Amino acid sequence: MRIAVVIPCYNVEHHVEVAVRSIMEQTYHDLDVFAIDDGSSDGTRGKLHELERTYAGRFRWTGGPRKGACAARNLGLANTVGEYVQFLDADDAVLTDKLHRQVDLIRRQGSPDLVVSDFLNVYEDGREEKISCAEGSSWMALVRTQLGTTSANLFKRSTLEAVQGWREDQASSQDYELMFRMLKQGAVVCWDPYVSSLVLKRSRGSISRTGLRENWIRFIALRRAMRDHMESTDPIGYAAEIAAADQVIFMAIRVLARHDPGAAYRAYEEVLPTGFRPDASSATKALYRACYGLVGFRTTDRLARSFSWIRDRGA
Repeated sequence: MRIAVVIPCYNVEHHVEVAVRSIMEQTYHDLDVFAIDDGSSDGTRGKLHELERTYAGRFRWTGGPRKGACAARNLGLANTVGEYVQFLDADDAVLTDKLHRQVDLIRRQGSPDLVVSDFLNVYEDGREEKISCAEGSSWMALVRTQLGTTSANLFKRSTLEAVQGWREDQASSQDYELMFRMLKQGAVVCWDPYVSSLVLKRSRGSISRTGLRENWIRFIALRRAMRDHMESTDPIGYAAEIAAADQVIFMAIRVLARHDPGAAYRAYEEVLPTGFRPDASSATKALYRACYGLVGFRTTDRLARSFSWIRDRGA
């Protein structure tokens, strides 16, 4: 079984060699490896030239103007062969047995549409954070952001093509938007219970409030679409997933309120059902929920952001 490996690259001069080597050192060898430089302005293309010489006949690449990671992934999909596709962001890396183990899993599980696995977030200060998937309901994992991530997962080509690949205008939540469309088409998910990938959390300097605001608005809109799909499909069968989606949306609205309170309050009114109540959690402790029950979300949010006595107690 051939596996296509698609590596979109943008200004990753200091990272792309590690990513490519992690593929070339896989214990599974039937690979079609293709990198796409997405308009880099640093030395990424020079690194790709060196890698092409180092791995002559095994690694190839192309370059073009900046179009975004999703466009680069679609270009890679169109220019590779393989029953399954490994999308590897060029500042990530995969562990040496990742593809071998997942191919074995595919063969045992009858060619699922998506293989999902755990991964490590690796921070520039050396910290590591294990991100675990939630085996069981694929929809529950999707709404809770526990369905893996781009570099950890393995995608069936025919399913990708059936949903027309990556959405090129999706600026964030790209992998979860794609997996949402796959699940809507009945995609079968297979769970790989091991850490398979290292995801580098790069420092990119200051991020504008506008950028964060838009990311959270997209996150909320996507979870709303997931919830609405389940409600229209099987509201009884998906009752637990729908309730979980509302809780996830609420927490995202709270984060959005830090960047744009007005947008957060509008989202709360438009997206969450009448009578919604937050569950108890480390971020919504008893005092917060008591205030919420008395004066509602808008006033509780303002109090939580204004007074440390609420914030320090879990608001």
